[in-house]
Amino acid sequence: MNHRQLEAKILIDGRDVEAAWFELGADFISGASQTPRWLALWQSLVNRDCLVAALYCEEQPVLILPLEIRQTGPLRIAIYAGGPHANCNFPAILPGQNITADALRLLFDALHHARPDIDLVSLTRQMGELGGVANPLIKIPSRVNANISLAITLDGNFETVLARGNAKRKKKKHRHDMRRFEDAGGFSTITATTPEETNTMLDNYFEHKATRLAQAGIKNTYEPAGVKDFFKQLFAEEAAASSPRFQLKALKVAGQYRAVLGKSYAADETFIDFVGIAEDDLVSTSPGEFLFFEDIAASCQTDLDIYSFGIGDEPYKRSWCDIELPTYDTDISLTAKGRIFQVWLQVRRKLVRMMKQNEFVWAKVKKLRSMLRGARRS
Repeated sequence: MNHRQLEAKILIDGRDVEAAWFELGADFISGASQTPRWLALWQSLVNRDCLVAALYCEEQPVLILPLEIRQTGPLRIAIYAGGPHANCNFPAILPGQNITADALRLLFDALHHARPDIDLVSLTRQMGELGGVANPLIKIPSRVNANISLAITLDGNFETVLARGNAKRKKKKHRHDMRRFEDAGGFSTITATTPEETNTMLDNYFEHKATRLAQAGIKNTYEPAGVKDFFKQLFAEEAAASSPRFQLKALKVAGQYRAVLGKSYAADETFIDFVGIAEDDLVSTSPGEFLFFEDIAASCQTDLDIYSFGIGDEPYKRSWCDIELPTYDTDISLTAKGRIFQVWLQVRRKLVRMMKQNEFVWAKVKKLRSMLRGARRS
């Protein structure tokens, strides 16, 4: 496909956006957050200023890029709809296309023409490929994000997965924690299948996540208006689906939720989007790790190829993973202000990447951040 055959369209009206998704068909590849329902809910509940930038070939959409526009100081910046909650991002693509960098420039020229108030397009935490399809957006000059994505090759066999990383220790700890849960009043692992279950699990997760974030001195991205309602409606709608895109699982001990896991599905992968753990008398058993053990074992019994822990590097992820993938940031400046801000972003990201690569420095940064947040609250 030659890029001269492509036509760029910027879709703002909801009916046009809905029609584009319909015309794309059911065989598109995209990140879980780059789907029509995610966009529609985010726009209706969180940020009305959303749009779709799309490439068409002979009236057939071949790429859909769902964006929201945010005000950052004096600038307007277009980002993946969902902001910090959109991770492992990948635009909606019709497989088999050759989307060139020149074609993408047509797309962003059209965006500037339709919305001259947008200064910068900032596409962060993107996967380089999904389901065997390459992400064309990183053909535009991009940088490696400071955060990598860690994942497991499932192979359809849990024993094979365990054997890659200290299987004996994992099994022993799992049995030990199981006995503690039994002694504490019994346990069960639950997959939410009704809106009532998804709402209860999410309320539990929001509460415990808020506590953890406050202790770490990190801003709570679930606090802005509409965000919690967005997740409640998103997961409630998927609860009874035979092949859900979004799913909640939980560990219950003595009738109380001790860990809640939020998952998404895209192509041949499942992604961990979030996990919340109760800070109570059983926290020393690492209920989150127990739930991961159970969920990885269950995932091995499916036709999934990859179990991704998503963005972020943690010791418990390392203990399971055999795949380490970079994620990418792509910035496209549309105005002079955008070009200046793009340079600042590049410097900032380079500094963050350097700090995260130095364990001593990063530990000091996290400690200082927690202290500053505590001082502000006092």
